Amino acid sequence: MKKFKVAGSIIGILACIVGVYVYLSNDNGGLKLNVKKIDPVTTKEAKTKIEKGFEAPVSSKETEAYEIMSEGELIQEVHNMTHQKVKADKKWGSSEITAEKVQKLFDVIKNKDFKNGSNKQMLLDILEPWITKDFTNAVSAHNRIWAYQNGTIGKATRTLSPQEELEYIQKEFR
Repeated sequence: MKKFKVAGSIIGILACIVGVYVYLSNDNGGLKLNVKKIDPVTTKEAKTKIEKGFEAPVSSKETEAYEIMSEGELIQEVHNMTHQKVKADKKWGSSEITAEKVQKLFDVIKNKDFKNGSNKQMLLDILEPWITKDFTNAVSAHNRIWAYQNGTIGKATRTLSPQEELEYIQKEFR
């Protein structure tokens, strides 16, 4: 009798699995997964708009402020910039990445005395490739600063797609 109950349970489970599979694969009534398909034209347009934003002029008041920022404020500014490029559960603070801002930050940090020389080097290592529009270090840059700040929530998991980045820029800066 016990064998029949076990066999019946197994058959019931298999029937449920088959039923779920048929339901999910059914074009007429099955569950639709919300998967974004990124159109190559949309991606190209997004990249173009991001590039234009990077080259856009910035208020001199904004970049001049870098000269009087503390070590901690400069670290936070770079951290806030990484938010434009990375996927993270939580992001606090944002600063748009532009060519002028990156160059000014790099120059200020290079010429500033830091209490902690490794912080200075960390920021220069992050910003140097950005000068040439190379943001491949964005996730590691974010997480390096995040770890330095003892972050527990909001670790970056990946780079945003161009469309996601453009949406972020439009939401935060436009």
